[in-house]
Amino acid sequence: MPSPTRRDALHAAAALLAGAAGCAGESSSSSSYPADPSGSLAFDPESHRLRNPEPTPAVWTGERPTRIDEERHLHANGHFFLTDSSSVDGVGFADVDGADAAREFLESTDYDSTTVYVEQSFIRECYTTTLCHVQWSATEIETSYARAYRDADVACDADARDTIATLIRIPEAFDPSEVNGYGRSTGSASCERRNNHARTERASQ
Repeated sequence: MPSPTRRDALHAAAALLAGAAGCAGESSSSSSYPADPSGSLAFDPESHRLRNPEPTPAVWTGERPTRIDEERHLHANGHFFLTDSSSVDGVGFADVDGADAAREFLESTDYDSTTVYVEQSFIRECYTTTLCHVQWSATEIETSYARAYRDADVACDADARDTIATLIRIPEAFDPSEVNGYGRSTGSASCERRNNHARTERASQ
């Protein structure tokens, strides 16, 4: 278990970085495409999160993937859509806490009015994320997350990485076959702040 001084040092470093960043407080990551401003936007959508302490997808379709060490390979193997209940049968889960609840989440989704987007990314072991909002159109999808430290009583290695999978219920049934633009932003600002920023941007367009 890391010593308290190690965790304290991490918090102190984060505070210094946040101060240097000013109001932004953001360290965006892997935003490949901006979301289509004419698309739809959902705040605090229903979601379920899984955490895998290994650098492999926590959720997959088809054949189980092997170890993945690069974010681009995780994207290629760990992002997918589910559009009907029959497709849930082909979804596999790593042996991690919450896997049964995640399957129940997928099985209980009303696919007549909902599309599920599964997104996975690496995260430092001492951090966690909260999904703030999702934006989507016929060709693009982008998510926004608030990042924070995990509870102080959680043992972690500051240099180790986990895989986080987020199963997101998009409140629209649509055909994702034309989606070819993917974006994801993560930062230290709260979901309230990130969502307010998204509302302001939408209102100004």
